[in-house]
Amino acid sequence: MRLFAAAGGVAAAAALILAFTSGNRMCRITSWMGQSCAGASDIGFQSEQGLSALASGGWLGVGLGQSRQKYQWIPEAHNDFIFAVIGEELGLVGTIVVLVLFALLAVAIYRVVSHQEDLFARVLGGSIMAWMLGQAAINMAMVAGLLPVIGVPLPFISYGGSALVMSLCGVGVVLSLARAQMAPASRSKPRWRFAKTARKRT
Repeated sequence: MRLFAAAGGVAAAAALILAFTSGNRMCRITSWMGQSCAGASDIGFQSEQGLSALASGGWLGVGLGQSRQKYQWIPEAHNDFIFAVIGEELGLVGTIVVLVLFALLAVAIYRVVSHQEDLFARVLGGSIMAWMLGQAAINMAMVAGLLPVIGVPLPFISYGGSALVMSLCGVGVVLSLARAQMAPASRSKPRWRFAKTARKRT
């Protein structure tokens, strides 16, 4: 816990330094807080259009592929703000489905991690779970206006080959941990029974 606390403190200090030393980042933060930023009047345009897309979706959405905000209105609609397009096309029901799918992924990874006896395997699986679910939570909170726009994609859904490959690699590691925790006796029992019956016949 001391190592994690030290690493978290260093990361928080680095994030603050990077935010205060960049005018664009500070404008994003001040715009998210509802304050104007000199020289960047359209800094909150993407966030406003994302909220407009979510609001226009209603309960069931405007229909799959029928989004209007993604055409010249939401910058990076296929990447950072894909969740807003899902909310517009599939409505509140579609966004809830996405939340449920990530919740199922969290439960599945947690069950794998909780059954691990090796400390390294538990830390590895827990880190992958925090990485994927934390990234998804930050992206959805960013689209919903709960966090400033920081350019974090939505795992498995946002456009991008390298991000998808890394997410699939993380899931593959979790699946390897789940396979390793399976008792080999469950596969050897039928062979033992078959050998036992064969001895009786002989």
